[in-house]
This record gives sequence, structure tokens and C-alpha cells, in this order.
Amino acid sequence: MKAYVFPGQGSQFPGMAKDLYENYAAAKSIVDEADAILGFSLAQIMFEGTDEELKQTRVTQPAIYLHSVLVAKLGKDFAPAVVAGHSLGEFSALVAAGGLAWQDGLQLVYKRALAMQKACEIQASTMAAVLGLPDATIEAICAAYGPSVVAANYNCPGQVVISGSVEGIEAVGIQLKEAGAKRVLTLPVGGAFHSPFMEPARVELAAAIEATEVLKPICPIVQNVNAKASQDPAEIKANLIAQLTGAVRWTQSVETMVAMGATEFIECGPGKVLQGLVKKINGESIVTSMELV
Repeated sequence: MKAYVFPGQGSQFPGMAKDLYENYAAAKSIVDEADAILGFSLAQIMFEGTDEELKQTRVTQPAIYLHSVLVAKLGKDFAPAVVAGHSLGEFSALVAAGGLAWQDGLQLVYKRALAMQKACEIQASTMAAVLGLPDATIEAICAAYGPSVVAANYNCPGQVVISGSVEGIEAVGIQLKEAGAKRVLTLPVGGAFHSPFMEPARVELAAAIEATEVLKPICPIVQNVNAKASQDPAEIKANLIAQLTGAVRWTQSVETMVAMGATEFIECGPGKVLQGLVKKINGESIVTSMELV
């Protein structure tokens, strides 16, 4: 059984999707239309931009989304039994499964990026990767500190990202090291994604998602906030909205897909980040990149 998974922020690279644009007429058509929808040349930044330019949230999110959608549309024998995406990858996954028009998905992802950027500017906040501690230990230390630091990304066993205020991350980081964490690494991000700090962005995006048509996808989508499979459009919408302030339960999502019978995980999009995470979550799984037609 094949599960198709879609990456999130951090998988971007200079020159991304340029080969697809140059070699596939369908890809060129979609990228050109995307530029027209956005009102600026995302393609130019993807193809010729620097690492720094690609790291801007307003660029990163639509760039990874677009690259992932192209790979899914150009994929050989694309027949998912289940799909999932890491953070913004959930939008790409929903498009690939036929639950959302790619044009609507692009507009939502761009609005999401701008709303998150705006939320980051309201209050200084950040994220840090915690390596080598059980989830429960991290959760307990965050909870003892207070609501300004939370577990935000459960990427794989032994790798959890925490999110919160700058001073909170610093203080909790010291406690996590004292508790035996191998590393606590502050990440080069604009703010505390997947935490209560994103509440202004959640409110802003909720209206846009509610106004967008979501259809029943051709297969279940396992969503980040609860690691459960759904094909119900109303439920999918609610989970997409909740995702901004809720945790990305990637470890649990992969475990759900394995329990559903998934034996092969195919990554659709730039990079191989998710393949590495899946292998750490379930060593018996076959992991590959999407093969194109």
C-alpha cells in the first residue's frame, strides 16, 4: 500500500523546479499561471534566487507547495491509498488527492505565509529542535514553564521542535539539556510556528479557508493536528485551520498510515527530508522519491 507524503518548510533549494519547467509543458503552464495568480514572479525566485531569498516565508511556502504539486501532477502511476503533508505540505497533499483545486491551494498557502509573517512581527518568538529526549519529558518541562513554550513538531522519535517566546525557548532549552537532551538547537526561523503565537494568523486564515471549496478527496488524508485519517471536507477544513496553532504530529501521522497498511512512502516535492523521518519512525517502510513520467 502506497502513501504519498509532501514536505514542508526547509526543503527549498536554489533552482528548485527549474528542470520541471524546462522539460514539461504541463509544468510550464502551471508555473506561468501561478505567477499570474500571485502577481509576482515566484518562478524567477525559485529558479534564480539565493538561499536567503528562498528562506523568506512569503516565498518559501508557495515555492515548496508549487514544486510539490508539479511533482504529483507529473508523477508516474500516481495512485495514492493515503496522503499526508508536513505542515504546509498538507495543502499540497490535499490538492494531489483531488480535495482542492491547485489554484485555490496556492492562494491559501500564500495568504497563510503572509499571515504567519505578520504574526511573527507582533511579538518576538522562535523555535528550537530538541534531540534525544522522550516526548513526555519535553512536554512536561514545557508545561511546567508555562503556556509561552509548547511542543510544536513531533518529527520522529528523539526529534521534537519546541516553539515559543525567545526568552522561554532559552530558559526551557537549559532545562532540557539538564534533563539529558543531546542537543537543543535554535532554528533560523521568523517566529514560533505551530504555537499560540500564531493565533492572529489562524484567525486570518480561517476566513479564507471557510470561503474555499474543499471536495471529498479520492483517498484519506492524515492530518497534522490529530494524526487521524479523514475524507470529510468540513473536518479537513477545521483541521487545516487548527494546524496553525496546533502541533505537527508527524511521528504519529506516519504511525497511523503504517497501521492503515502503508508499506511504501513516496515523497512528492523538493528534497528528501520526509524519507529520512519516515525511516526513523518505521525502519521497515520502503521510502522513495516520486518517479516522473
